[in-house]
Formats: sequence, C-alpha cells, structure tokens
Amino acid sequence: MENKNTKTEEQVLEAFHMMWDEYPSPVMLLSRRHDIITVNKAANTMGIPKGIKCHELTPGVSHAKYCRAAEALKTKTATRAVCKLETTEQVIDSYWIPVHEGGGYLLHFGNDITEYADDSLFA
Repeated sequence: MENKNTKTEEQVLEAFHMMWDEYPSPVMLLSRRHDIITVNKAANTMGIPKGIKCHELTPGVSHAKYCRAAEALKTKTATRAVCKLETTEQVIDSYWIPVHEGGGYLLHFGNDITEYADDSLFA
C-alpha cells in the first residue's frame, strides 16, 4: 500500500530543480544506493552525469572515509563532514540531507572552503 505522504519521483525532481538549480555549487539528488538521479545547473555545467554512482566522480578518494550518506538515511537527519581531499588539497564542507517523504532520496553537495580553512580544522 502506497503511503499518501510519499511524493512521486516527478514531484521530487520538480521540487529539487525549483529549490536547487540556482545554487552556485554542484548539488546532486541521490538514491539510497548512491545513484545520481538528477543534478542542479552548476553540476550540469561541470559535466556531472546522471545515472552513475556518486563515488565514481572522484576515483582514488576514500569514500569510506568521507561519505555520510548511510548515516543521514539511518538517522533521518542532515549530516555534515569537513574534509581535506588528498588528491586536490581542497577543503570541502559536505552535506547529506535526507528528503523526507521522498522515498529514500537524499541531497548531497559540498562547498569548497579551501580559502577559508585553517589547519586547526584537521588537528
């Protein structure tokens, strides 16, 4: 039996684009299995494709070390991680936000805060 509160995929996609298309950094809508369902304009401009696993975007980066998707889905709360990527030396302030009533989707985005980051973040 379908939950009346569960949004259709079309409704979730429409809401995603309405709210996130103008965000200046890449934002992805992911399935609970880490598939990229859709992306905002910034991610599209960067060439982030739909239909692949998000971890395929950064080969050589330890996703076990950084990814908080499972935690966000399990706790049903937004989860944050600030990490310094070994491959690029960028400091990324990342978020995983479950989409309530969305059937297992979550938002994922990260902001490059390298120019503002201090080494004490990682001490």
